[in-house]
Amino acid sequence: MKIDLNSLTRNFILSEGTGPTINSWIQALSENINALKPHSLSEERRVEVMKHNLRELRRSSRRMQEQINKLEEQVNILQEEKKSD
Repeated sequence: MKIDLNSLTRNFILSEGTGPTINSWIQALSENINALKPHSLSEERRVEVMKHNLRELRRSSRRMQEQINKLEEQVNILQEEKKSD
């Protein structure tokens, strides 16, 4: 029985980046933070800081995704121009 190492490596590399998206991670963190029940004032402040950080993370990820989409469009345009030359 012959093992094709090239195809195994290719499949491993191509499927390496798959998994939960950043939005899934943010949603899971949000649900976990909202489930917390602080028992003291200091814990309540920590939860508020976590919620604030999560909002900032959500904003940053949205901006990052917009920039990625914009860059992908530019790459597609450049590839189309290269093909037509």
